[in-house]
Amino acid sequence: MTIAFPRAGAVRVDPRGFCGSAFPWPLVRDLADGRELTACYLVHEKQRKETKNAKPYLHLVLGDRTGTIEAKVWDDADRLDRAFDADDVVGVRGRISTYNDKLQLTVTWAEPLLIGDDDLEFFIPCSPRDRGEMGRELDVLVNSVGDPALRTLLTRCVGKGTALGKQFRIHPAAKKNHHAYLGGLLEHSLSVAKACDRMCAHYQGQGARLDRDLLVTGALLHDIGKVRELAARRTFSYTDEGQLLGHILIGLQIVTREAEPILRPDKLLHLQHLIASHQGRLEWASPKEPQTLEALILHAADELDAKLNPAIALLSGVGDGGWSSYDRNMGRSLFQPPAFPAASNVEAVPAGEVVEVVLDMFRG
Repeated sequence: MTIAFPRAGAVRVDPRGFCGSAFPWPLVRDLADGRELTACYLVHEKQRKETKNAKPYLHLVLGDRTGTIEAKVWDDADRLDRAFDADDVVGVRGRISTYNDKLQLTVTWAEPLLIGDDDLEFFIPCSPRDRGEMGRELDVLVNSVGDPALRTLLTRCVGKGTALGKQFRIHPAAKKNHHAYLGGLLEHSLSVAKACDRMCAHYQGQGARLDRDLLVTGALLHDIGKVRELAARRTFSYTDEGQLLGHILIGLQIVTREAEPILRPDKLLHLQHLIASHQGRLEWASPKEPQTLEALILHAADELDAKLNPAIALLSGVGDGGWSSYDRNMGRSLFQPPAFPAASNVEAVPAGEVVEVVLDMFRG
């Protein structure tokens, strides 16, 4: 069998052009033994090896957002080895078989493809939430900011019509640990902002003097530096700028540049402090520790969301009364308590009556 591959200099097609009527192609998790396959996958690994008879072949690990599969190229390995590299997305044709109780793909055709940002969600993990829905929630939250200058700043930084806003809506929030998937930065920022909004209302009710609009703005922009700290192309990696500066310093640069023509200097200083202190502690690479009420709330919401995201994922497949696997980052396993049925025949006693009952006990 001779493998076919594009001639040198051929124009690359996108996944839709390659798959044709087979679009969308089957996800890795849906593959089955004996299936003839036309699909597009990310090349996680590529190694040139030799058989016992010194015949070269390619060992590949291909994948999409649902998992990976090992693949072999048995013919024309040397020529195909030059056609694509690890981290490329390739269109493949071949057949699924089982080897050592594992599914394996024998490749009979392969070619590198042209991939745009809208196609990335096929190949790398993405937020479990719908990005369109999150985008609409972001727009509503931005429009809820009553301060015209802060609302204008948010529109410049995260508005869907800006280049920065488009990056913000697709980027991961981290390389690993929490929200490390496409749309993760948007998901995390929305969650933190909503938590801040609710905590602000709660503590305002207890007499705290808080600037809700500034707090929500800081929550939405606290991690915006990650659009330049991380590269969100096929695999998540740190940029040179990210390695040398980190997302907090980059975020301060971005927000300061966009805000200086809009905000009063004292309000900008407060916003800068929110970004500079949101990680909470100097030993956690935070340039400053929180020194305002708004900064304390933002740090608390950010830390909680970063911890709950992987914890929720760890428990996602655990049944009632079960334990998760051990997680090295958290240093523990997690327990999923059983859902205790409510006692439907017991009426709740109003709080005022409970107090009277207790007082009667003391009076007696």
